Amino acid sequence: MRLATCLLLLLALLAVPAAARDFDPYLHQKAADYTAFLREWHSTGLGGVSDVLFTDETRTEILRTWGSGDSGDWTGTYLVTQAIRYQVTGETEARDEVLRIAHYMHILKDITGDPGYLARYAAPDEAPWNVESLDSDARYLGTGDYAGDFWLGKNVRDKYITWFWGLTWAYDSVDDATMRDTIREDFRDVILTLESNNWKIVDPWGGVYSAAEILPDIRLSILIQAAHVIDEPYFWDLLDSEYEKNKTLLWVTSIAFFNRYSDYYAFINNYSNVPNMFRLWPDRERMEHLFQIWKVNVRTWSNDGHNPFFDSVYYAACLRLGTCDAGELEAMVEDIRHSLEVMWEAPNYQREVTCSEMPLDPFSVWASDLLEQYPWIEELTGFDIDPQTLDAHEVDDRCWDSVLWERSPYHVSCSTPEDPAHTAHGVDYLIGYWLGVYYGILPGDGPYGDDELTEPTDDDTTPADDDDNDDATPPDDDTADDDDDNDDNDDNDDNDDNDDNDDDAGSTSGDDDNDDGGCGC
Repeated sequence: MRLATCLLLLLALLAVPAAARDFDPYLHQKAADYTAFLREWHSTGLGGVSDVLFTDETRTEILRTWGSGDSGDWTGTYLVTQAIRYQVTGETEARDEVLRIAHYMHILKDITGDPGYLARYAAPDEAPWNVESLDSDARYLGTGDYAGDFWLGKNVRDKYITWFWGLTWAYDSVDDATMRDTIREDFRDVILTLESNNWKIVDPWGGVYSAAEILPDIRLSILIQAAHVIDEPYFWDLLDSEYEKNKTLLWVTSIAFFNRYSDYYAFINNYSNVPNMFRLWPDRERMEHLFQIWKVNVRTWSNDGHNPFFDSVYYAACLRLGTCDAGELEAMVEDIRHSLEVMWEAPNYQREVTCSEMPLDPFSVWASDLLEQYPWIEELTGFDIDPQTLDAHEVDDRCWDSVLWERSPYHVSCSTPEDPAHTAHGVDYLIGYWLGVYYGILPGDGPYGDDELTEPTDDDTTPADDDDNDDATPPDDDTADDDDDNDDNDDNDDNDDNDDNDDDAGSTSGDDDNDDGGCGC
């Protein structure tokens, strides 16, 4: 009964009439404003995205970058948003942004001179781009084609997560031969280098720093993306081998319980790591296993934070598997919309906020007292737990942060001072918005799957409907009794159909509901 109710809700959400597919005007304009400000001020130099500090509150001249060491995270995430934007709208500006940022992501690999090592950030070696890092011991000068530039090293695994995430979306969304060839070869170099280094990030001089190990869940994520893009037997076999080797170990290596209380910022890596894995994984059994582990180890501790990005990632995965709870979806859709509505508008400058008082979480109070009484525990484990609220603050009652999804929503008070000269890039809003549109959570082009990825612009309102569930969302443009969105070109069900939900009753070799093009969901 629950499954039937869930399916009815999904159909109601997805099968909206063409007139209702217009974007939410306020949310869409906010996204456009963030993108425009980011392009003008937050992605200058060679293209890396970061916060900036202006010379004064008029915000007409940049003094320096702010947080450029984490630029790889926000640049990769921004690339995802623009790939989705192009997929949804077909806008030339979005396509140009995908090509521009994809080229910058290539620079991050090429400038280091090492086939498998990515720079944290690369930019011209002049003000305002080099001011923040002039005294950094991770700063290196470019050579050859990059003479006059600099790059930041001592890289960590989360930058690899977002590098693959962004470039895979770019590869799938924009049919540009030069860009796609570059991504394919860069993926090959990085994967083969990491494999030869026993899945550790090693810099060009043999240095290994903190957070250098590519953990099993990250390994599987970047491997499915590499196998998808390169599409050669070696990489599919490597993915299969690593899955079999780590399928049980994943239960231990991906536990994120203490992120809830000590390192909340790390959740953003747990969520950036899985969207493409859940989107691209080819078989249902293994995807269900991976999703279950992630749901228990990660989602359990981060499912009530009023976080449009996190919620959209979960929504997309359960939607593909067909396991979403109808009531949960309804509440999630409303919370995502409300949270995006109340986020600051662009330009999002640093603000002093006084949050409301809320009841405290008993465990956090107990753990804080324990660590204060026995400081050796913190020295031994690294846990640093302060009292937190029991429930998450709403987005409009939250301390200001450059990337809102990195900041714990369970804070007791806020201490950030007002600084109109410091502005955030806005990628936190953009990823929440565009994922929401793509997966049909917000008005626009959704749901996902209704276009061929290299043929943007929604065609649901025309007789040519490319939905991956055509029988449920008419009109069906495929051949008779064919539910797959690409079976007309490569249908092989007669030879290897193993799905137990065939739409051709009485035949185990008939067309099923999508086992050529996806996980058979």
